[in-house]
Amino acid sequence: MKRRKFLIAVCLSIFIFVSGQALAEKDHPLSPYPSLEELYEEVNSFAKNHPELVSLEELGKSVEGRPIYLLRFGFAKSPSKPKALIAGGIHAEEFIGVAVGMETARELIQKSETAPAVKELLTQIEIDLIPVQNPDGYNRVYETNGKGGEKGMRKNANGVDLNRNFPVVPGAKSLHPLAGNRRPRSNYYMGPSELSEPESSAMAELVKSGNYFVVFNLHSVAGKFLYPYTHTKTPAPDQELFIEIGKAFQAGQQSYKYKIQQSYSWYPTLGDPDDYNYLALGIPSFTIEVSTVGSNLADKGFRTFKEFWIANPGEKYDYWIKNDAPGLILAIDKAYQLTGGKPLEKKAKWEKQ
Repeated sequence: MKRRKFLIAVCLSIFIFVSGQALAEKDHPLSPYPSLEELYEEVNSFAKNHPELVSLEELGKSVEGRPIYLLRFGFAKSPSKPKALIAGGIHAEEFIGVAVGMETARELIQKSETAPAVKELLTQIEIDLIPVQNPDGYNRVYETNGKGGEKGMRKNANGVDLNRNFPVVPGAKSLHPLAGNRRPRSNYYMGPSELSEPESSAMAELVKSGNYFVVFNLHSVAGKFLYPYTHTKTPAPDQELFIEIGKAFQAGQQSYKYKIQQSYSWYPTLGDPDDYNYLALGIPSFTIEVSTVGSNLADKGFRTFKEFWIANPGEKYDYWIKNDAPGLILAIDKAYQLTGGKPLEKKAKWEKQ
């Protein structure tokens, strides 16, 4: 009898411990967002469970040695196939952009079996996804429960804003406080030199060496579909094409339609990948600002007054990822139609590559 009671007590202790661990994970302060480890587990599961459609590569390592993953979606993948790129998580705190990228991956897997148009698209082209461009920043924000730690809420482990670390258009200047600068303490620190960081360098090399015809960068939190130019108010020569791709994105959005807008008219940026991709490589490149400040404040922001919950939805997490993922697939399809799966003509204005 004593042995039986002892075994029951041990089993009960194990059950309480395991349940407590599960509850603790579920109740993480940044829930419903996963840890980087959990996110990478799902990334690996895509390739493991769907090898006919999905492959997984490592682009490189972050400053702190974490892998920067690249998922490739497509049937009969080939280096010569036209490619579209979706990239999330360049800013440490912008978890909702990462979540939209992951939801798009799930939709591509599901619709490759249930939607003939998507299956046909994935036969003709490849859709690539960098789930998290700044894994050190993502992990830092998660581990500090949304505080950001010493390096803050935007930057990589070297304290560089990766979205200002790409080559600057020759002669471009701006005094706007958010545009980017060379002051290391700034949230918009451009780094000591162009592409000084392993994360930005890995993405630039990928886009330069790949066969890409469109790039989408997922951010938060302005409810906008932004197109080049980012450094000047001058309209880009391909503005009409950009707007058509934006309209296709809008058409796929389930509930809330984002404003299509030239990036500079919101505020100017220097060292932004969109201008670099477009001017240096001829690749239409867009920034999608997921969700809105007003919605996030009403959702959870006013209750916490934390920067993380102003940048990311809480209870409306599903609303926003379901709103945006279908739009990305339609925008890629439209870009393929408009470009023929090829980059546009490189702009002579760009003198430095």
